[in-house]
Amino acid sequence: MPLPPVLRRLAGSAGGRLARYALLRLSRRRAGVVLVYHKLGDPPGDPERELVPALSPRLFDAQLRHLTRLYRVVPCRELQGAAAARRRGQRFPVGISFDDDLASHVAHTLPALRTHGLPASFFLSGASLDRPYRFWWERLQEAVAAGRDLGILADAGIRARGAGIHDWGDAIEAASPHDRGRAAEALLELAGPDPDDAGMRAADVAALASSGHEIGFHTLRHDAMPALDEAALEAALRDGREALARMAGRELATISYPHGKADSRVADAARAAGYDYGFTGVPAAVTPADDPLLLPRIDVLNTTLEDFARQLVGALERSPA
Repeated sequence: MPLPPVLRRLAGSAGGRLARYALLRLSRRRAGVVLVYHKLGDPPGDPERELVPALSPRLFDAQLRHLTRLYRVVPCRELQGAAAARRRGQRFPVGISFDDDLASHVAHTLPALRTHGLPASFFLSGASLDRPYRFWWERLQEAVAAGRDLGILADAGIRARGAGIHDWGDAIEAASPHDRGRAAEALLELAGPDPDDAGMRAADVAALASSGHEIGFHTLRHDAMPALDEAALEAALRDGREALARMAGRELATISYPHGKADSRVADAARAAGYDYGFTGVPAAVTPADDPLLLPRIDVLNTTLEDFARQLVGALERSPA
């Protein structure tokens, strides 16, 4: 099958990456990609020194333009079906998702999506619907930035292998839910009160939903789910879901697992709890063969547009031909 004119232009004028994408378009691959973002904001964050570095709104806008030009952006809940329906020569489907309850979802993300007319899924916890609230990693970031002594975390059973923020982040993430809760309280003491604009209020969630975007669940306490016992796992899938659904105006049928961690036991529990789709942190393309409750997502690199384009092409190239 000869290259369509648009693909000939891409392959001939834009270098090897676009040529690779042109060849992918001619393949019979039934695949798609779900992207996951977190915070947008200026100045852009530093991945070496920040747990959740902000992505520049300008770079995000460029990424959306890239997706609009070359891919077919669909709601995340429709991604697997769109991948299954893809035929040779057609664009690959891409889903856009955001995790965590962050003010930048409304301040930066919503206007950008509206400008480009693109749908997205926002996976929220609902922990800040009626009051300011920062998660432990946000408090940790603030404490480190303020030069606080983190030795107090030892009283909560947290001991890091090194002195860097990522060492402390790994240690807190690996702790039991009880110790993680104690660490969050200690960090509140170190970092000071959660600021008035921390998190997302009920009106913010309603604004996302009324703009046509899907609201999914990210669990109220953000515990890594494979480590939970049966009762705690059931509670994590349930607690806070109904309150968030009221703000969204519909039942929450999709979930993204905290820290991207899930296994077959977690997927079965999510299925039993009435979720239709679940998203992990496995950096791969989605295919029709994937368990709908264990769909992979790719964490967008906080670097350049060229790296972003390579991420997409690379994931699709690794999918079954």
